[in-house]
Amino acid sequence: MSHKPKTPKQWLRSNVEPQSQTLQRYAQFAVQLKQWQQLFAEAAQRPLIEHCQLINVRDNKLIVEADSATWATQLKLQQGRIITHFQQDATVAVQTIEIKVKPQLDRSALASSEKASRRERILRLAENSQEPLKSELLKMADRMW
Repeated sequence: MSHKPKTPKQWLRSNVEPQSQTLQRYAQFAVQLKQWQQLFAEAAQRPLIEHCQLINVRDNKLIVEADSATWATQLKLQQGRIITHFQQDATVAVQTIEIKVKPQLDRSALASSEKASRRERILRLAENSQEPLKSELLKMADRMW
């Protein structure tokens, strides 16, 4: 390897090599995907777009990733409006929406967060309680750590 690797700009300028065509197609797809994501954001209601993201359009399907099953259900309820919005735009013939629920990446962090939240609720309950319940709740909260 005595030569320097080409930069992305050099690949895109070179029309002879098949790799440059591939990079140009990827660049065009990235621009198109951004436009589709904008259409999706226009079609979906506000809380939904904060928890769902359009990740691809393939085989007349919008492929959307949802944060949880709850948001996937909300997306299903709005899919008719979203599909109609895409059909009116006429850049892509969308017939269905495929929903993928994003897996939890760090279940241990989630479990720790839930445990801390339960502990905080017990502590708040103890603040508003009288003895002997208050003492027992404080002991219970201490054991959670």
